[in-house]
Amino acid sequence: MGIKHMLQQLVPGYKLNGRFEILRLHGKGSLGDTVYIGKHPELEKEVIIRVMPPEMAAGTDAIQRFIQSVRLTAALKHQNILPAYDAGDENGILYFVSASETGLYLSDYIKMKGKLEQDEAVKIIIAIADALNCAWDEKKILHRNVCPSTILIASGVHPMLTDFGLAKSFEPGKDSLTVTGFVIGNPQYMSPEQALGERELTFLADMYCLGLVFYEMLAGRPAFDFKSQVELMDAQMNRAPKSLANFNSKVSADCIAIINKMVEKDKKKRYETWAALIKDLKTVLAGKPLAGQAAKKLVMGREPSQKPAAQKSFAATPPVRPPRTSSPLPAIIITVLAMIVIILLAIVVLKYAGK
Repeated sequence: MGIKHMLQQLVPGYKLNGRFEILRLHGKGSLGDTVYIGKHPELEKEVIIRVMPPEMAAGTDAIQRFIQSVRLTAALKHQNILPAYDAGDENGILYFVSASETGLYLSDYIKMKGKLEQDEAVKIIIAIADALNCAWDEKKILHRNVCPSTILIASGVHPMLTDFGLAKSFEPGKDSLTVTGFVIGNPQYMSPEQALGERELTFLADMYCLGLVFYEMLAGRPAFDFKSQVELMDAQMNRAPKSLANFNSKVSADCIAIINKMVEKDKKKRYETWAALIKDLKTVLAGKPLAGQAAKKLVMGREPSQKPAAQKSFAATPPVRPPRTSSPLPAIIITVLAMIVIILLAIVVLKYAGK
C-alpha cells in the first residue's frame, strides 16, 4: 500500500498502528507536517498527532532514528516542555504523539497582540531557554526547530516548547538522524551553522534561533522576512537584522544587547551557557543594569564600527576568488555559476525545511 493511499485513510475513526485514534484534522505544522487531534488509548484523553512529510521516511534507518529521537524526548520532564508520549511508523508514515494543551502558538499570539511588552517577552524567553537547557543538560538533545510555531502559549500565559520532530541527541553513541550535506530546520529561524550544513551542532544553534524569536516578539515582525528560502539562508549566514530600535523604541539597550549576543553569527561569541543567558534575562526583568554592558544601543548583530564578517555560502562552499583580469566577463560567469550552485542546494533544502 502506497504512502499516498495511507495518508488518505487518516480520517476520523482511523487508528494509527491500531492505537491512536484520529478524531479530527487540526492543521499544518511548521515543517509541512499534518497535525491531527487524536485520542490516547490508555490515558483516555485528547492528544496531538503529528504526521511527518513522506520525505522524512528516507529508509528504515531514518525511521528508526526518528522514533528513537522522539522517545528520548519523551523522557524529558519540564514544566515548559509539552510532554511527548510516543512515536511510530505505519508503512512508512512517521508520526509522533504529544499532549494536547489549549492556547495559542506564539506565531498567532504575536499576530493577535502585535509587539509584546518587554517584560512579557523576557518571561517567555526565560521559560523556553530553561526548557532547552533541560533538554541539553539531561540528554544533549538539540531541538533544531525553535520558532514561534513550536512555542505554545497555554492558558495563564504559560509558554511550552513543542514539536520535537526534528530533535537530535548528541549523547555519545547515539545515531544521528542527519545525513551529511543536508540542511535540517526552518530557514526563517535557522542558525548559520545549520545553514552551512554542519553536522556537529551544539545548544548554541538553538540559542541563535531563540534570539530570532525574541527579536520578533519585540519588533512585531520576523528578523528576516524574505520570500525565497535561498535568501533566508543567506541572511542567516551573512546579514544582520535591522536594528530592533527601529521598530520598538521602548526596548531597553540591555535587552537589545542580549539579543545581539544570542544571534551572533560566530557561535563562539554567543553566551557560553544557557545559565549565563538566563542570568542576564533575569537581571533585565528586575530592572537592573547588566554588568559590563556599554550604555548604548547596539546595531542589531554587530556594533556600527565592526566590519561585516566574510560572506559564507551553503554547505561550506569555498568563496570564489575574483579574477585578476580587469575584464567583467569572468566575474559575470563566476557569479552565474555560484547562483546555480545555490539554487541546486536550495532544492535539497526545500525537501527538509518547511515554513
